[in-house]
Amino acid sequence: MNLKEYMNIRLEDIEKTLENVFDKSNIELENGFIEMLKYPLDAGGKRLRPILTCLACELFGGDYKKALIPAISLELIHTYSLVHDDLPAMDNDDLRRGKPTTHVKYGEANAILVGDGLFTHAFQILSKADVKDSTLRKLLFELSYAAGINGMVMGQFIDLYYEEKEINFDMLKILHAKKTGAMIRGAIRLGAMASENINENDIENITKYGEAIGLAFQIQDDILDVISDNETLGKTVGKDEKEGKLTYVKQFGLEGAKEEAKKVVENAIEYIKPYEESEAKKILIELANYIIERKS
Repeated sequence: MNLKEYMNIRLEDIEKTLENVFDKSNIELENGFIEMLKYPLDAGGKRLRPILTCLACELFGGDYKKALIPAISLELIHTYSLVHDDLPAMDNDDLRRGKPTTHVKYGEANAILVGDGLFTHAFQILSKADVKDSTLRKLLFELSYAAGINGMVMGQFIDLYYEEKEINFDMLKILHAKKTGAMIRGAIRLGAMASENINENDIENITKYGEAIGLAFQIQDDILDVISDNETLGKTVGKDEKEGKLTYVKQFGLEGAKEEAKKVVENAIEYIKPYEESEAKKILIELANYIIERKS
């Protein structure tokens, strides 16, 4: 099985789980809000993070179905972050995944509530994970760590703080490690923990893999912001240059950024090489390369 085949199979279970993530209400007004919650979730996307969660679980001999709930919980938080990131007070984007952003569709106040709803519901969903209580505590901590003030939220704060200030490259790396990388790292760690079959060395290796592909993902985003178009990317391109932001392309040049991404992916693959050959390992290697080959 190759990456595309694997993704198609796993996406069936991921989408089915997402379809049932909200309970139907008997009250029409509540159902209207549920439709708002579903809007950004149903906008599509690659579901890269839940795929990574399933793969990490399988790498360590776990049943991927045990990783589905943690995977979906993280996808809810990822989607909330996009809804809030697009708001006029943040990045002020009108387009996401080729569709009008949530605040354009439903208004700014409703978009804030949609984000709040997705964020809080993620932890309710995760509490139902089919794992030992001791593992569940680790999963809850991991999700909040990745999404919170040690991860994505702090990354967003740093990004906003430096909007009209000069940012150096060292701080840019911290920003990306938190804003983008923390959730990819979290996706990998959640899956590994859900396998309930790992030791400290395993978690360190898979964490390093996650951090590396998270950085590669961001570098490729910087590249696509220069070479892609709105239709292909599904969001507004050229914003980084227009706003004078420091990016990997600005730091290294376009070809230099491509080389940097390639090196980072090679490093990522080194961290999972010690593990015995398996379908999950093969696909994790393929996925690392896909991250810097993707067009959207």
